[in-house]
Amino acid sequence: MRVDARLVLDNGELCDCALSDVSDRGARINVHDSETIPENFLLLLAGNGAARRQCRVIWRKPQQVGVKFETWLDERVRATRAPKSDASDEATAKKAEPAASGG
Repeated sequence: MRVDARLVLDNGELCDCALSDVSDRGARINVHDSETIPENFLLLLAGNGAARRQCRVIWRKPQQVGVKFETWLDERVRATRAPKSDASDEATAKKAEPAASGG
């Protein structure tokens, strides 16, 4: 299993997990055994623990849990995140750049 994040279990133990279908309000989390995951837990999104979300389980499958973030990104932070760009966005941006003056 690829480790994208870690869960902090009730006893303080860290549990490796992989995230999918992440939004501002929740995520699908792949785990080894969903039965070992408590109803509420802390999700560490960064290795240093700086990015974290308090989560509540809303559904379970054998190796997945669906969670709602009880805390989420501040509205100001969401508004400043850069959108993903693709080749067409880069081409559009280059067309909009002013021409260099030869002076």
